Amino acid sequence: MNLEFITVKKVESRPVTIHCVQAPESGEIANAQIIETPNKLLLIDTLLLKPHADELRTYIESLGKPLERILITHHHPDHWIGAASFEGAHIAAFPQVIGIINAMADYFLNFHRTMHPDQPDAIPTNKVLPTEAVEEGAFDFDGVTINLIKVYETECPVNMVVELPEQKILLVQDLVYHNCYGYFGERTQSGDYCFDNWIAALKSFEPKGYEHVVPGHGDPTDPSVFPIMIGYLTFAKQKIAEGLRGDDLRNSIMAEYPNYGLTMALWMSDFMLFTFKPQ
Repeated sequence: MNLEFITVKKVESRPVTIHCVQAPESGEIANAQIIETPNKLLLIDTLLLKPHADELRTYIESLGKPLERILITHHHPDHWIGAASFEGAHIAAFPQVIGIINAMADYFLNFHRTMHPDQPDAIPTNKVLPTEAVEEGAFDFDGVTINLIKVYETECPVNMVVELPEQKILLVQDLVYHNCYGYFGERTQSGDYCFDNWIAALKSFEPKGYEHVVPGHGDPTDPSVFPIMIGYLTFAKQKIAEGLRGDDLRNSIMAEYPNYGLTMALWMSDFMLFTFKPQ
């Protein structure tokens, strides 16, 4: 089918096909992942902008199998605002993620509307949130084992990582940005930077023998991405420790990683760490 906005890259390991559906830069290069089994579909995240999410839904319908459920991995809006294009679907998340989204949904929707003043249809008018709580652990999905892993205080307070152990596939979502600038604007509950917890989480996945690693931003890859992402986080941590802020921080990271996309993540990271004041 002809796609105007999204691009699709597939990872195949019988009996599973992962469709990595990627938004363009205007949609923050965010990925939604479709897990296709012989008889049904499971969607991981829903993109940000309405035109992209609408096209994602059209693509899903073209696969000719029922969409059993949608899982939202974390509260950042580029991964759940597009759920408005799936009103009526079963949409689930970890309980902590449901709580954060409920608390911040209106703020996120209004903020992103201000970012697209010339595109009134970019952000949906209806608000569709995850309502079904899931817990971490393994379950059977059409004969395929799917394991939900809960990771705390890394790229955000609670992240869901989706593992297909028999296929050696890890849908790591926003714990990995592949050839994109990663967002590091969150702090732990104690007020520390997120880097150390995040690096430790990535190191815990390195020895597990995955063959495919599918990120939340950027193209599907393999475990070689783990040390690259660790290096990025280590570099950003060091520059912050040196006292760099604002343009100095952004420019130093861009000079070290000149070919990455999603420069907005650097601006947002600096803003959230050093300017934003919680209401």
